[in-house]
Amino acid sequence: MRLVERLPDHSHYKVAIHDDDELARRQQDAERAGAKRPGRTRAVDAHTWTPERAALTDIGDILLGIRASLEAQRTGRRQRVTPLPRPRLARDRLEAADSYRRHRDRVRLMLGRG
Repeated sequence: MRLVERLPDHSHYKVAIHDDDELARRQQDAERAGAKRPGRTRAVDAHTWTPERAALTDIGDILLGIRASLEAQRTGRRQRVTPLPRPRLARDRLEAADSYRRHRDRVRLMLGRG
């Protein structure tokens, strides 16, 4: 098991683990028990995500933040920065599905159909 933990994040094994719906469901249930929130929204294929790409994306986000800060100082208006896309993994899909289900239940309750 120790060798598996040392595999790079872009290895086929780690990508398969991160993209496994059943494992994501179990992790999500465990996090709910610990009241932990997931990270930001992602939208890139996990099979093409490498440590180099992750580092470049982080650098890009930092540069976008700096540019927005400079633009805000120049114009006097706050600039909104949208982070660059990250991989959308199985747990993200489950979180989106659960969020949509909760929204649908609330709408049904508000409309008196539940």
